[in-house]
Amino acid sequence: MLTFDPVGLTPIQRDGDACVVCHKKWPRPRVLVGRLPNSAPVHACDECAEALLPPQDGPVPVPRHFRAFS
Repeated sequence: MLTFDPVGLTPIQRDGDACVVCHKKWPRPRVLVGRLPNSAPVHACDECAEALLPPQDGPVPVPRHFRAFS
């Protein structure tokens, strides 16, 4: 779990009403990406959360090989 410094965040970001990365307010960010030092939750929008969070464990897609037909 990431810990964010509240000094660099706006009050809206600290309250969880805006994305901690891009400041987007609508739709309200829902992905929990970390906490503040006082244990308050910090949220991000779906796009920013994907960049912050580690990749999910699961099967790795196998590359497909295509053959050229003449």
